[in-house]
Amino acid sequence: MRVLITGGAGRIGIKVCKTLHSNGFDVRLLDLDIPRTRKRVKGLDKKIEILWGDITDIASLRSAMKDVDAVVHTAVVMSPLIHDKPELGKKVNVGGTKNVVDIIKENGDSIPFVYTSSVAVFGPKSDTGDPILSDDDEPKPQGIYAETKYQGELEIRKSGIDYVILRLASGWHLTLEKSDIAYMFNTPLNAPIEVFHPDDAVRAILNSIKKFDIVKDNTFIISSGPKCRILHKDRVEAFLKILGLPMPPVNRFSAEKVNISWYDTERSQELLDYQRCTFADYIDNYTNEMKRRYSPFFIPLMRYLIGPVFGRLVVRYI
Repeated sequence: MRVLITGGAGRIGIKVCKTLHSNGFDVRLLDLDIPRTRKRVKGLDKKIEILWGDITDIASLRSAMKDVDAVVHTAVVMSPLIHDKPELGKKVNVGGTKNVVDIIKENGDSIPFVYTSSVAVFGPKSDTGDPILSDDDEPKPQGIYAETKYQGELEIRKSGIDYVILRLASGWHLTLEKSDIAYMFNTPLNAPIEVFHPDDAVRAILNSIKKFDIVKDNTFIISSGPKCRILHKDRVEAFLKILGLPMPPVNRFSAEKVNISWYDTERSQELLDYQRCTFADYIDNYTNEMKRRYSPFFIPLMRYLIGPVFGRLVVRYI
C-alpha cells in the first residue's frame, strides 16, 4: 500500500513517514524543496520516495498523488509564519487542502484520507461549564490559524470523499526560538493542558490508516488523556528545571485565554488505541530534542553553569 504524506518533512510529517515505513507501507513524501526540508530528510531510508512539490500547485500535486492508495495530509502553515503571511496561510491550509480533495475526487477513488487538524478550532475555552472539551463540542475558531484549519475541515466534509479528521493537541517545547519563548509567555500559567508526545500523534495517524474502514467519516480529538492533565505552569517549571533556570516573574505571563484545554479522548482512544506516553516520556523527548537541536553538552552547560550563575538574568531578559 503506497501512502502519500503531504508536508512529509515537517515535525510530525517526518515521524509519520518513518513510522509508516517501519510498519510495512510504501511511503511517498511530498514537501517544498527548501534547505530546511532537505536537511530533515537526510538519513531517511532510501526506500522512502521523496518528491519536491507544492500542494498549491495542481500539476505537482497531481503527479505526487498518482498511483497512491492513501493520503495523510499534514502540510500546513503554522504560527508564527501564518500571522505574518495570512494570505499564504489561507492558500496552503484551505486552498491546498481543497486541491488534495479535488484530485482524490478527480481520480474517482475512495481512498483513505487522513487530515491532521488542530484542537485550536475550538477557540479559547470558556471559564463556565465543563472544563473538558469533547468531539461533540462546537468549533468556534478564533485567529487565522484556527480559522484556516477549520475551513480545511469543511472543504473535506462537503467533498463527499471518505476521511478521518484528527484534531491534534499541542506539542509545544521550550527552545531558544522566539516563537517558542513567545508561546510560553502568551499562555496563562493556570491554563489547563495535556502534555502531548508526538509518538502518540503518529500512532493515531498510523491506526487511522490501518483501521480506516472502521473509523472513516469521523472527527476525533487526539490528545494524551487524563494521565497527562496538568497546568501550563507545571510544564514550564519542568522545562526550566531541566535547563537549571528559575521561573520568570508571574507578571510576565499573559492572562488572555488561549486555544488549549483538557480533552475527552475516550472515544478516539477506544477506536485508535494510540495513548502510550507519559509525562516522563514527554520530558525525555524534550531533553533528547534539545541535545539533538543544539549539542549533547547544551543541557549540562545550562544546568550546572549558566543556570546557577546567570539564571535569574536569563529569565529576566528572554
